[in-house]
Amino acid sequence: MAGNLGCVVVSVDGNEGSMDALRWALDNDLEVPAFTAVIEAHQKRITDAILNHALQICAEKKANVKTQVVIGDPKEKICKVIENVHADLLVMGSRAFGPIKRYFPHCNFSISHCC
Repeated sequence: MAGNLGCVVVSVDGNEGSMDALRWALDNDLEVPAFTAVIEAHQKRITDAILNHALQICAEKKANVKTQVVIGDPKEKICKVIENVHADLLVMGSRAFGPIKRYFPHCNFSISHCC
């Protein structure tokens, strides 16, 4: 792969989608700023969709909410937001994990929050 990229990591797990990603990476010559812009735009679309959905639910319940988007390690950012807003309660859903996996604290998760 040519261009300004010094190191590219492509994760493959055997499914055809990951192999398509590998083919795409090998077929495309991207510079870091262009690649970063594409990723950031995609993340913004996802964040906007999640936030809009959460705000719609809050509006249906006539809840007065403030929103905040934080980027980083979820466990660190959640704790920091809780400290900053002096929250009395944190409510989080599960991602339909089974009863054993649900109790392992190292599981990855993401949140949106309203205060």
